[in-house]
Amino acid sequence: MDADELTRAVWDISEDEFPAASSLEEQAEFLLRYAILAPSSHNSQPWQFTVRDETIELSYDEARWLEVADRDKRELFISVGCALENLCTAAEHFDVGYEVTYRAGEDGDVVSTVTLESDSEPSSKRPPELFDELTARYTSHQLFEDQPLPQETRDQFRRVIEADDVTLYLIDDPDEKRSIGELQAEADEAQMADPAYRKELGYWVGTGALGSSWLMARIGQAVVSHFDLGEREGRKNSKLIERAPAIALLTTHDDTPTARVKTGQVFERLALLASAADVAVHPMSQILERPEMRSALAAEAAIGDEVPQQLFRLGYTEEERTHTPRWPLEAVSLTEQ
Repeated sequence: MDADELTRAVWDISEDEFPAASSLEEQAEFLLRYAILAPSSHNSQPWQFTVRDETIELSYDEARWLEVADRDKRELFISVGCALENLCTAAEHFDVGYEVTYRAGEDGDVVSTVTLESDSEPSSKRPPELFDELTARYTSHQLFEDQPLPQETRDQFRRVIEADDVTLYLIDDPDEKRSIGELQAEADEAQMADPAYRKELGYWVGTGALGSSWLMARIGQAVVSHFDLGEREGRKNSKLIERAPAIALLTTHDDTPTARVKTGQVFERLALLASAADVAVHPMSQILERPEMRSALAAEAAIGDEVPQQLFRLGYTEEERTHTPRWPLEAVSLTEQ
């Protein structure tokens, strides 16, 4: 896939264009315009969609798998789960019924199948305000303000995931955040000391997928690929964690591909809800990319036999919302007759 195809124009969607009187196949193609706005690790966008009549098959593209940073495909499945959540959220907004079948780990690269249904009612577990955030949500890398999350917001977070097989832990104790920040610094240093990791990260920086101009992307690729910036990144990221009003951790009972897909769905639903409440979100993946540190995080968070799947910061910032580019829908989808 040519990096020159990356564009921000895909964020501009008019819901008035929804083909309400058309076939389910045409409606599926429209709904996918929202699916591709999902977040993904390194903005790798590893999803692939195949539309067959009323059915949408979600797969992953192994060419966009982070083989070094994400050796067990945890982040890959979470990323595709985020796209699935966007698809479901959009379907509910347009009153399109659907049924999700999870197939991750069962049939090659197929993750799930979504069957649209014209004569059934959509799910009602997602708050209606989430739809508008599909085109407004963004990821913040800024230092958050010293402003706690209101209890009402915390309660809303828990309500929107109460029917899922994913548990949310909100960590705001200063000592716990400091300990997690220390793990973050250790993880950053370990990852950046690996030339293969730096080369992979440099590649994605160089594509412009993280939002930089062509020139800055190329400069960033050279710097990341050839210099060990682990100590600097560790100091910066540990500070971001320690100063955040809350650190969120999503866990599951099992560590299966489907559990990871469902984690992605829950993470994106929370990110959309946070966006509606003007709460900024920032995933922090480095700790979870190191098996020994993933175990240390589980012990620090006292989650028992639960498996940590996604770690992210929550807080407030005055920064302007900006969007990272996406590959256009035609580059990641196929319609089969």
